[in-house]
Amino acid sequence: MSKLPRIRAIKVAKPFTLRVQWQDGTADLVDMTGAVARFEPFAPLKDHGLFARAKVIEYGTGIEWPNGLDFSADSLAHIAAEQKKMTGEDFKRWQNDMSLSLQETADALGVTTSTVKNYRNAEEIPVTVQLACRAIARDKETFFARYRPRVAGRPPAERTPERPRTISRTRLPERSRER
Repeated sequence: MSKLPRIRAIKVAKPFTLRVQWQDGTADLVDMTGAVARFEPFAPLKDHGLFARAKVIEYGTGIEWPNGLDFSADSLAHIAAEQKKMTGEDFKRWQNDMSLSLQETADALGVTTSTVKNYRNAEEIPVTVQLACRAIARDKETFFARYRPRVAGRPPAERTPERPRTISRTRLPERSRER
């Protein structure tokens, strides 16, 4: 079981973006633009002055604004993890963790195998693919509902049903026309 994340300090890096210093010594930039824009209770935080007044609360278990709104450290850590770019190496690790072949990966993502090969060597994977990969890893049961395994190698040759034997017709000699 992993430890719950705890915040050491926060600082506003730019509008709606916090630099979060974690108690384990790591740091993340957490862009909260989506939460502020789409989560109704956070509408007051569209005021940059209010957003900038966030402070760490309860031994680093979250942050709070002067109007009483708060956000947990766990939720901040989740957003930070989702916002990290996925590289080709990360994509390979995901594919390996999911035990997916090249073709199965292509099938799952709705792309060609050559696109999957390109992802494996990319500096950054497209955001939509990152979202799909993380969702698949997080919710395997839903993935299994759509997963269809591929068998390696060529499919077996189709056997055609044996045709009934026909009697060969031989050509009869023509009758002479003499009568």
